[in-house]
Amino acid sequence: MPAPRWAVCVDIGSTFTKGAVFGFEGGVGRLVARAEAPTTTEDLARGFETVRKEVAARARAREPGFSPGEAAVRFSSSSRGGLRIAAIGIVPDLTLSVARLAAASAGGKVVKSFAYTLTAADVAALEALDPDIVLLTGGTDGGDEKHNLANAAALAGARITSTILYAGNRAARDAVVEILAARNCIAADNVMPEVGVVRVEPAREAIRRVFLRRIVEGKGLAALAAALGTDPKPTPLAVYEMVRALSEECPEWRDVCVLDIGGATTDCYSAVEPFRGEPGVVLHGIREPRLTRTVEGDCGLRVSAEALWESGRALIERELAAAPPEEAAAFAAHIARVTERPAQAPASAEESRFDAIMARACAALALKRHAGAMRAVYTAGGKAWVQRGKDLRGVTRAIGTGGYLARNAEDDFLARALAALAPEPEERFLFPEAPVLYADRDHVVPLIGSLAAEWPREAAQLLAARLRPVAEGVERERDRRP
Repeated sequence: MPAPRWAVCVDIGSTFTKGAVFGFEGGVGRLVARAEAPTTTEDLARGFETVRKEVAARARAREPGFSPGEAAVRFSSSSRGGLRIAAIGIVPDLTLSVARLAAASAGGKVVKSFAYTLTAADVAALEALDPDIVLLTGGTDGGDEKHNLANAAALAGARITSTILYAGNRAARDAVVEILAARNCIAADNVMPEVGVVRVEPAREAIRRVFLRRIVEGKGLAALAAALGTDPKPTPLAVYEMVRALSEECPEWRDVCVLDIGGATTDCYSAVEPFRGEPGVVLHGIREPRLTRTVEGDCGLRVSAEALWESGRALIERELAAAPPEEAAAFAAHIARVTERPAQAPASAEESRFDAIMARACAALALKRHAGAMRAVYTAGGKAWVQRGKDLRGVTRAIGTGGYLARNAEDDFLARALAALAPEPEERFLFPEAPVLYADRDHVVPLIGSLAAEWPREAAQLLAARLRPVAEGVERERDRRP
């Protein structure tokens, strides 16, 4: 299906609602106009309409031939936050890894995992958490059933309001669904039907449907979706599909990662081979897919500022160590201020400097959790290395998006962020080694992402044309060109 002549795209974020008009005449996509406004949390549709009208007016002023009635309208939303997922399985490492993969693009984040049979203490912890989704997994098809049945019985008696998604041993599915008949229980194919075989897409799609329902039930969006004749797309899914299209449609962008630092979360996406198979290196755990996403709910510049202050305190205090003592007090006051007024932009050089420190902490924590690591082990045959997680060393290009990186990426942003992370002895972090950093100056990644599933080539080429390397990468980029 050819791309439309015009497309109006809007993304409703936790802090700001962004919009853009894109043109695709002549087979070449271009940004016609862009606008944004604070998200109207009490009525999301009101902020949507404000941005849509403003961006349409700007498009008409720049291109008199623009007609809103001829434009395809697509929109995405992350305004209500990601779904909190608690995962239950049998093997601890596999449970957490597979659950994260299932939630990767579906708008969810794993906040707790449990292994083996749920204990009374586990049930109490689950009740206190009361997550949006309980992902119940375990056993290959035809394998272990007792853990799944016991855990289903425990969930049936738990005081939770969660949607329970069963994606474990197929042989136990009917019994599990029957045990949980009084609950909001849905079932999907087993996430690990055979040993070493991971199939998370059916579970991921089920999580997407739950997230989509939650988005549409958000204030004003049900009527908006009905009026437009299209449902909103979860913003994480829009970006996920954008990264996939960019990697598959543009050869020079094949090995890429995207770092999205927002007000509430920091999301990291990567498309790169996850394991090199080098001599002397053994992969422990599952082999991750080429395209993955992780989301960190404690890494944000506004809504999650206080959580970042706790999680990234060591990194932040390291940056403040050389500053006068009163600097730490001023930084703490900045955290309180932006938490209370998340839509407020930096108003001074000091606040801009504090935002930069926070952004580097967000990037460091998110990349550390997204990337894998290698640890040395000593065997009878000598020294070897065990890899856990994904190898990002093959990433050649990194894209910085989100409010901060879209506008303020420093030349040495990634280098400074990662320098604060010191591995343990006999450990290596598998970070990108020397990527060219590009800034999404117009913050169009999530907006173009709304088009990527339907028009992947046009969306990928449009994004590639909009990105520019920051100064740190200009010379390396020139050297790579033939």
